Amino acid sequence: MYAFPGFEPADFAVFSVPGFHDRMSALRMRIRPKLMVLGDDMAPELSAIIGHEMIPHVASHARRRVNPPEDTWVSFSRSPRGYKRYAHFEVGLSRRGVFVRFVLKPEGVDDKPRLLELLARRGRAVFADLHDPDPIFWFRSDHGDEPYPISRIDESAFARILEATRLKTRGFTVGVEIPGQNPLVASPALVERSLAICRHLAPLYWGTVGREPEAASWA
Repeated sequence: MYAFPGFEPADFAVFSVPGFHDRMSALRMRIRPKLMVLGDDMAPELSAIIGHEMIPHVASHARRRVNPPEDTWVSFSRSPRGYKRYAHFEVGLSRRGVFVRFVLKPEGVDDKPRLLELLARRGRAVFADLHDPDPIFWFRSDHGDEPYPISRIDESAFARILEATRLKTRGFTVGVEIPGQNPLVASPALVERSLAICRHLAPLYWGTVGREPEAASWA
């Protein structure tokens, strides 16, 4: 059903390749083609889940000149022009494994006011409405730094998260990590699992971007 073949140990090892040019070359040769296939596999079903077209964009890391990437991803946004200005989903990998996240980057000025309004209005209930078989984390940055389980977010922690999100230099990232040793990541079944995680994170997207499909219960 899916063309995506899965990720191999050698794919995760790319992030241990020393040197900017060598790692970028390995990313382009090994990882980018798989992310393109993964994006094509996921986009139609993710669009149906979200309720409008979600367009895949594979990260190019075009702004980097010296420091090699520690992770890479395919993102899904409502815009054919890109994803950084908008709330979006990312499915990608680092040396640790695979991640699936709802992301609003610091550049996401188009959607950040609505996200901040959502957080201010709903408080930490925003996190209470998110469910997945695996732990869901809030991350300090859009690169998965300092994961914090949403199950442990109390009023004090939420206040700090809201204060951080209001900063111009900070975005908002919530998602699930799948260890590279998990056999799931090596098979096409990763597509279905990634779609399921996006579905479980979708209330954040609907609350930020707009209305949800009628079958959902977000209010």
